[in-house]
Formats: sequence, C-alpha cells, structure tokens
Amino acid sequence: MRKYFDSALKILTKVFDDGSYSNRALSTDKTADMTTKLVYGVLERNVEIEYVLSTLVKKQPKGKAYTLLKIGTYALMHLDNVPAFAVVSECVEVAKSNGLHGQSGFVNAVLKRVSRKEYRLPKPTDKNYLSVKYSLPQWFIDQLFLEYDKDKVQALLESDVTTEESIRIKTNFDVKEVTDKLDKAKVKYTFGECGTILASADNRAVKDMFNSGWITFQATSSIKAVKALNVKSGKVLDLCSAPGGKAVLIAELSPESEVTACDLYKHRVELIDKYAKRMGVDNITSVQNDAVKLKKEWIGQFDYVLVDAPCSCFGTYKKHPEVFLNRDFGDSLKIAETQKKILQNAIKYTKSGGTIVYSTCTLFNVENIDVVNSVLSNDVKLVNFDCDCLPNDKSTIRILPTNGSDGFFIAKLQKN
Repeated sequence: MRKYFDSALKILTKVFDDGSYSNRALSTDKTADMTTKLVYGVLERNVEIEYVLSTLVKKQPKGKAYTLLKIGTYALMHLDNVPAFAVVSECVEVAKSNGLHGQSGFVNAVLKRVSRKEYRLPKPTDKNYLSVKYSLPQWFIDQLFLEYDKDKVQALLESDVTTEESIRIKTNFDVKEVTDKLDKAKVKYTFGECGTILASADNRAVKDMFNSGWITFQATSSIKAVKALNVKSGKVLDLCSAPGGKAVLIAELSPESEVTACDLYKHRVELIDKYAKRMGVDNITSVQNDAVKLKKEWIGQFDYVLVDAPCSCFGTYKKHPEVFLNRDFGDSLKIAETQKKILQNAIKYTKSGGTIVYSTCTLFNVENIDVVNSVLSNDVKLVNFDCDCLPNDKSTIRILPTNGSDGFFIAKLQKN
C-alpha cells in the first residue's frame, strides 16, 4: 500500500497546493487503480475528512502533512479491504520518506485516533449534518435548498458518481458498427440520452474508435446545448468553444454551414483544430478571440451564436470535486458580470431573426437565468426549443448532475 499512499500524496499535493485539476494531475503519472481511488476518494470526501480531523486536532498542520492525514483518514473510514494498522504504519513511513520526519509521530497519533473512531460526526438535527454526510460545503447545500425543491436536492445529493463515459457516435456513422465492435471486445454498455452510449473508456476498443474519429466523449447536456441551437444552414459562431466538442457537433449536423469557433488562448484554439481534425470535419474556422471585447467586424454577421459561457463549473462537481477548493458563491457573482458582457456581444453579432443559445455547466440562477434576463428586451426574447432531446414547451432548462449527467443550464433566445 505504501507506493499508493506515496503517489496519492504527490498527486493531491498538486491539487491542494498548486491548484491543479485532478484529471490533469493524474494524467502526468501512470497511476494504479488504488492511487486513483485514493485521490478521488479524498477529494469527494474532503469536507467530511476536514470535519473529522477538526474534532481530533485543534491546530491543523499545513502542506503535505495535512494532505497525508486526509489520505489516511479516507482509507480508514472508507476502505474496508485494508487493515487499519497497515494504513497507519504505511502513512507514517510515507511521512518519513517525504521529509516529514518531525511530523511522523503526529501523523501516527492522529491516525490511530481515527482508527479507534474517537472523532465526532454531526447529528441529523445539526445544521451541518447534510454538509458533512454528503461532504459538500455548507453554502452549497444552503443555496441548493434556496433554488430547488427538497425532492430534487435529495435526488442530487444521493445520486452516485459514475465511472462511465458518455460516448457520442459520429453523426454519419452507423450505430450498429460501433456496438458490434463493443460486443466483439466484450465491452459492457448501455444507451443514454440523445443517441449516446454509456461505457467505460478504459478499454482498447473505445480508445481505438476515439482515435479513429468514429466516436467522441461528449456529455448529453453538452449535446443538448447544440440541439437547442438547431442549426439548419448559415453562419455559426461558437464564442467560447475550446476544446471544440460543440463546434464539431454543429459542423457534423450542418456540413453546409460555416462554423467559426473561438477561444481566448492560442493553445486552446489549437485544441479546437485537433478535435476537428480527429473527427474529420472541415467546415470549422478556429479564431483566437476575447469574447468579452466587442469585435466590430462581426456585428450582425451570424445566423446562429452559441455562448457556452465560462462559469463556476459547480454542475460538474461530481466529476471534479476539487471545484470547491478554490471557489464559492462569491465567485459566481463575479463570473456573472463577465457572462453578461459575453452574451451582450453575442446578441450584437447575431443577424436580425437569428438564434442565440446561452449555456453553462453550473447550477445557480446568478450565472444562468439572471444573466439571460439581463439582456431581454423588445429586440431579444426567449423562444421555445424546437428539437429532439429538449422539451418543446420550454425556452430554458436546468439539468441537475444526476444519473451521470453534468449539471447544466440552457436558454434559447431570438433577436427580433
């Protein structure tokens, strides 16, 4: 177990101390399944773990020592197949091998107290009970209950994290060709929304089809944003495009359209080009552009504009639990101001009679309907969706991160 604890410590140090995303930190190392389990386990249970440690230690250590305590605490509380004495002793040895000789005794003492269950957990009547039980920040729990009904919040809190990927088949490919390959490789799969397939990506058959451009990984909520735009033909602008999944789907669905896909940074623009090349679409032009700044030559030039706006990403917390480490509701308030500027520009870029879709992968009104309401006028109105995958009697939809989906918001507008 020592090597797993050691590698988990190195990866989580990048996440906690350097602000790296877990998937990026994991991708830099050839990690074992147990290491991955420890990393995601600590991140998913971070609020609970910090609460437990706070009941045992008055002054928490910093840096690697604290991270190592979190790893050991997670293992003691949630891994049934590893003896408690082994967790404690291995963590002590990892402390010594990582330059924490002076704190190895402290690590030993605290983890022994965890193994003896000397910590306290909140009672169901305590305000922070749900926060600790589901290991989510208290402000997040409070905001959920402010904006969603009790049943929806409970379903969200109790939904499991899935390890399956949402796989989108290239639009001109036969679904049976893909499923035949999966069947031949004995890959288990199920069918999801919007024509997707749900399966593990950790197998050769899926990887080969991905590299060949037969399939791509795309969440159903992302597909729904493209469906909402319902491009027939014309000039399309994807203002915040990277890595390019939505722009590529638009290009596939409407090969006669001209798609302009933008991002702020050069390296992210290159991701769009790479995505389009892998999927074999040639009607996308990638452009480096700051969506917040008005580009005068684009005013009134596009039939369709997609704004998948930069956001707090709270709707993706089940896949990226570290989103709570450096963000809170205050960040949503700040981000919303940027979103409003981008949406205002998008409307200016749209031709009269053109369509705008605004979407985010976050959960709260301040970044969603409040942003949309800020641009409504006699010249810009909400219109109902007119496509598959979305209800045709609505112009906005909030999707909760349950059943493997990302949390998402989509709104459809038309410029008069």
